[in-house]
Amino acid sequence: MPDDAFLESGLRVIVLGCFVYLVLSYSVFFILAIFAAFESRLRREQSRAEDFDTLALSRFTIPVSVLVPAYNEEVMICASVESLLKMEYPEYEVVVVNDGSVDGTLGRLVDHFDLEPQQVLYRHRLATEAVRAIYRSAREPRLIVVDKENGAKSDALNCAINFARYRYLCCVDADSFYDTTALLHTMRLALKDPARIVGVTSLISISSQPERWSADDVGKQRWDDNVLVNFQHLDYMRAFLNNRVAWSRFHFMLCSVGAFALWRRDVLVELGGFSRDFTCEDIEMTFRVHHQYLRDKRPYEILCMPESIAVTEGPDRVRHLVSQRARWQRVITETLWSYRGMILNPRYKAVGLLGMPMYLLYEGLVPVVELVAFLSLPLAWWLGAIEWSTFFFVAGCITLANGVLTNWALWSEDRGARRYSIQSLIGFMGLGLVEYVLYRPIILVSRWRGIIDFVRGEKSWQKFARNQRSA
Repeated sequence: MPDDAFLESGLRVIVLGCFVYLVLSYSVFFILAIFAAFESRLRREQSRAEDFDTLALSRFTIPVSVLVPAYNEEVMICASVESLLKMEYPEYEVVVVNDGSVDGTLGRLVDHFDLEPQQVLYRHRLATEAVRAIYRSAREPRLIVVDKENGAKSDALNCAINFARYRYLCCVDADSFYDTTALLHTMRLALKDPARIVGVTSLISISSQPERWSADDVGKQRWDDNVLVNFQHLDYMRAFLNNRVAWSRFHFMLCSVGAFALWRRDVLVELGGFSRDFTCEDIEMTFRVHHQYLRDKRPYEILCMPESIAVTEGPDRVRHLVSQRARWQRVITETLWSYRGMILNPRYKAVGLLGMPMYLLYEGLVPVVELVAFLSLPLAWWLGAIEWSTFFFVAGCITLANGVLTNWALWSEDRGARRYSIQSLIGFMGLGLVEYVLYRPIILVSRWRGIIDFVRGEKSWQKFARNQRSA
């Protein structure tokens, strides 16, 4: 058995390491938040100055193919597709791919949109599972529905790419409800420099039942009846408005989210489409674009907008949230490991020298640091080395710092978009101050489950069950 002196020395090293990690992490977070605020203000001022009416009516606006992979989405699929078909954009199509659903997804689409099977010619550029049938709508010519064998989300997106006709592809989720101006706001950036801008993503809001929102409400934010969902909204908002918008400013935007990601078609085809070798498609594709374009020394940009352009379904139960976030942590670990050669490599410029080290710091290493910190508490108690006043002071500072960052993002969003009622604003601010205590432990458990699944070689999607709806 090791003696107490050895254990105390080890404990000092752990405490010092955790302290350095905390100071470094929160310094980075606050710096990013400041630059993100400037970037958000710039983007919103540009948006206010944009003539969206002309953009919406112009015959020279570049058309877009909206790609909707769907697996067992009977609850949300019709409302989601309807919201996409109501978008204000001069020319676009919606390509829905039913990825071998075993529920009523296809039947609901057929009934709701009067779908009829047809023979359709398409380019088989990317290999996918077999297509079983192709449907067209009798009342909506912009909609095409493809029924295929199950092959996971990446395969469904690749199938949709084969059927897509237009230069820009907007990848969305079938459990989300979209703002009517989503394409206009996104393509506004792409149209400024279509040769250079290869990808755009944007802020997503969270709700337990997105289909209850009207098209006019997507740009607003409601207080959800489920507190767990409200915590997720704060989590998303902080990630986008404090981090990803700043990443965009510094040219290392590392994750175009699967719920809304605009890509130039030729980029995805050149890179061979979305990979089935990874748990999720969004972060890996973003890393792959950076990797390829920086290796080839080609000019490009991937941008993140501060506007909320969609509301997606968030898990309303802890076990479902753990399952979802474990999958996210698994793909983060997979992607960091696969592209580890870019880290601190000058060849990859800001992505390799700034973006990936930051991502490794607070996405890859944080589960390890947090677990070590938690496990050190019983050791310190056993050694009689805890000064409780100091412990609670440090814990309070961490909680406060996290709350400040969350409420900074909340303030930044409300200042630019006025999305919240006074009651909702007060409620979210209160949750921001206790998020680290009540919500963060759930995320820690999720991350460790994801890491363990990565070590085990797990690749399944582990789709969480849809939230219960009232009759």
